[in-house]
Amino acid sequence: MSSVLCNFTVVCYVLRKTQSMKILIHLILGLCLLSLLSGCKSTGKTADVETTNSRSGLNFVKSDRLSKVLEKASRTDQIVFMDIYTTWCAPCKLMDEYVFTDPDTRKFMNENFINYKVDAEKGNGQTVATMYGASTYPTLVFVDKNGRVLARRQGATTITELKNLAQEALLAKGP
Repeated sequence: MSSVLCNFTVVCYVLRKTQSMKILIHLILGLCLLSLLSGCKSTGKTADVETTNSRSGLNFVKSDRLSKVLEKASRTDQIVFMDIYTTWCAPCKLMDEYVFTDPDTRKFMNENFINYKVDAEKGNGQTVATMYGASTYPTLVFVDKNGRVLARRQGATTITELKNLAQEALLAKGP
């Protein structure tokens, strides 16, 4: 441990002397952001912390069965947007906090889709995650009333990317 601390101290001293600390900070921040946006791989472990939808701007329907959500999609002729997440996934929490709460995104998604949030490690969510091949979280899936995938992405996304994916799903559905 002391050799690691010594090496870190030397690196910091050299960087400070060469005025490169700013570059290092940008590099570290970029790598952190990249790792958060890339998504979480499943370890098979379930965390004790629960994710809440109270901060989310999207109106997620509550249902223990995908079949009930698909029945509603059939009645309303809408596409289902599924956010397949886990409670321990940092990118999933970032999506809840920053992407789903964007006012324009919230309005667009709530008007055009049935939004369904699925915990991939609990109850029927395990089946849904398996059906749609969710091995990285979040996995974002747009399906028609029959459960056929119209658009899909693994890993977190930006506001713009989510809207583009949603538009792709609307085009794939057709009139």
